Amino acid sequence: MTTGSNSAARERVVARLVAAARPLFAEKGPSRVSLREIASAAGVNYGLIHQYVGTKDDLLEIVLRRASSEWADYFSDAPSTEAAITHIMRPKSSEYARIVAQSILAGGTPEALLGRSPALAALSRRLEDEVERSADAVDPRVCVAAMTGMALGWGLFGQFVQEIAGLGDQPDDSVTEAVYALLRRAIDPV
Repeated sequence: MTTGSNSAARERVVARLVAAARPLFAEKGPSRVSLREIASAAGVNYGLIHQYVGTKDDLLEIVLRRASSEWADYFSDAPSTEAAITHIMRPKSSEYARIVAQSILAGGTPEALLGRSPALAALSRRLEDEVERSADAVDPRVCVAAMTGMALGWGLFGQFVQEIAGLGDQPDDSVTEAVYALLRRAIDPV
C-alpha cells in the first residue's frame, strides 16, 4: 500500500469516526461516550481510533474543528455579509451547541475545546472588511460573539423558552425563525 492510500484510508476512518461521534457527543456528552461505542457506531475497528486519532479528547477536538472549519468556509465564500450573518442566525440543528455545552459543563475550557474558532475569525474578518466603520462602531468580534451566543443559547434552550413563553402552540420552526430574525435586527452590523 502506498502512502497516498494510507492517507486516504486514514481520512475515511476519521470521517466515519467524526460522523458517528457527533450525535453521540451531542446526546450524551463527550464524557459519557466511550471510544468503543463510537468505534461500534462508526463500524470501525477500535484499535484504529488510537492509531488514527488518539484519545477521546483528540476526537472531540477534531469534531469541533471540522464543524468550525465548515462554517469558516461558508462565511468566507458567502455571497454577501448579510448571507453570512443569516447563516449563523438561522434555524439549525443544536447538535454543535449541545456538544459544546456538555463539554463545558464537564469542565472543558474554550482553549482545550477549540481555541480560537476558525469560523468566528472568518466571520469577524468578513464584517471588518465589508462593513463601513464609524468611530463609535462596535468591534466586529463583539458582534460575532453576540450573534454566536444568542444562536447557541436558542439552539440549547429555544424549545424550553418557547413553552414557558406561551408559544408552545406555535410551530417550532416558525418561532425559531422569528426569534432569529429579531436577533439579527438587534445586532446586525450591516
